[in-house]
Amino acid sequence: MTLTSFLHTQHTASTPVDDSVFDSAALVFTIEGTFDAPVRAVWTAIDDDRAWSWLPFPGVGVQYDSPARGVGVVREMGSVFAPWRFLWVEREHFWRYEPNQRITFGVVSGNWMQYLLVRQYAEDKTFADLGDGRTKVVWTVAVTPRLPLRFSTWFPSVWRTAYRFGGVGPFFRRRVDAVARQQQTEEGVK
Repeated sequence: MTLTSFLHTQHTASTPVDDSVFDSAALVFTIEGTFDAPVRAVWTAIDDDRAWSWLPFPGVGVQYDSPARGVGVVREMGSVFAPWRFLWVEREHFWRYEPNQRITFGVVSGNWMQYLLVRQYAEDKTFADLGDGRTKVVWTVAVTPRLPLRFSTWFPSVWRTAYRFGGVGPFFRRRVDAVARQQQTEEGVK
């Protein structure tokens, strides 16, 4: 196998991903975020074709295998756009998909970075309409790092801080606000 081939090859996860990951992972943590936006806007920001593009890294986002959404769908997440694909691409399989309420998925394969650093990974997100155009997101992450990062499970507060900043922090809040404005405009046009 050449280096180029190794960098781009998807390596299958070493263990299956399903709800049992949340019981067996080396580290499971939960963060919460409350947004001044309707649940539909927050859901859309998480689930549309621009998901994760708010992260401040080149080429980061998602690509779906098809326009369909739901249980059984697989998407690529990470640095999915050329020329950055060699950095980090994981394939996520959705086993729970309840629009505007809950979404659960796990990594079923990944390129070299995912393969070398992460053994098992899954996420579960719930969305609660708080009324008055506000939404609460509860995000549970289950991860089992491989040996090079295994020590990182000793520092769950570092993981929570990184996910709080990158996942529900200022960059994502800007994306949610943009989606909410767009949805308001579209509703005003109808």
